[in-house]
Amino acid sequence: MTSDYYKILEVSKDATQEEIQSSYRKLARKYHPDMNQSDPKGSREKFQKIQEAYDIVGNPEKRRIYDQFGVSPDQMGAGGGQGPFQWSFGASNPSRSAGVGGLDDLINMFTRGMNADEGSGVRQQRRAKIGDDIEGDLSIPFSVSINGGKVDKKVRNPNSAKEETISITIQAGTENGKKIRIQGFGKSGQNGGKAGNLILTVKVEEHVCFKRDGQDLYVTVPITLKEAVFGGNADIPTPKGTISIKIPKGSSSGKKLRVKGYGVPANSEKTKSSRIGDLYAVFSVILPETWNTEDENRIKELNSEIQSPRENLKF
Repeated sequence: MTSDYYKILEVSKDATQEEIQSSYRKLARKYHPDMNQSDPKGSREKFQKIQEAYDIVGNPEKRRIYDQFGVSPDQMGAGGGQGPFQWSFGASNPSRSAGVGGLDDLINMFTRGMNADEGSGVRQQRRAKIGDDIEGDLSIPFSVSINGGKVDKKVRNPNSAKEETISITIQAGTENGKKIRIQGFGKSGQNGGKAGNLILTVKVEEHVCFKRDGQDLYVTVPITLKEAVFGGNADIPTPKGTISIKIPKGSSSGKKLRVKGYGVPANSEKTKSSRIGDLYAVFSVILPETWNTEDENRIKELNSEIQSPRENLKF
């Protein structure tokens, strides 16, 4: 069944060529696969339908054939005709009778002698199909996801069918699950069509010390019993380098210290991740594995004078 090319191009049947061209350009930009990364397959199919429609009604001569017979010149050569004309081919000089003629006669009637090579080239170009996309994963170190950098990935080249290593640039602040599009490394196209794309889903490797929450970073900072009681200073690593923080007196395990502006760097995308995050140092009191008798007695004596921290623990 022939598609309604005017409906696809969102124009009326009496639209001017300028109106058809204007609507085609708008729709082509809207549904181009590179502009619709969330649904590349659906947008590609829509884009191909728009291109097919414009190839017919965007061409004044082909439009006349379509308006009169309801089919495109290519479809007229695909089998039995519909409407007032019928056509046959296979013999070099098809027999003629009332209302019956060869396909070349019909095309020449409305295309004013378009040569066979030109028509064949147009049809061949229209049949070209972009290759399908391929999906895969890209594992990156935690530090690269925060500060950005480059990672290598082995991929299959659709042109040579050989595996090659490509370098992929990672933006600072890249989150787990982000999609990265590598153009031209999908499945091969058909009839001269371009290869599809490789869509990689980022998998950020876990860090032994750091955790990420949005644009903020959390790092567990071990401190001694003495530092917990009397306070002190501790050097800690950050995305911007090592810094020194102050440990407040009486810091129990779980106490957090905020270091403003030392979290995940802002990235170039206009999203919630465009702000600079903060770093939260979470203290963890580490006790010695062994104690001598003198130290144990001191702790016992001190503990007897301290109020129980569970005094207000109730159900």
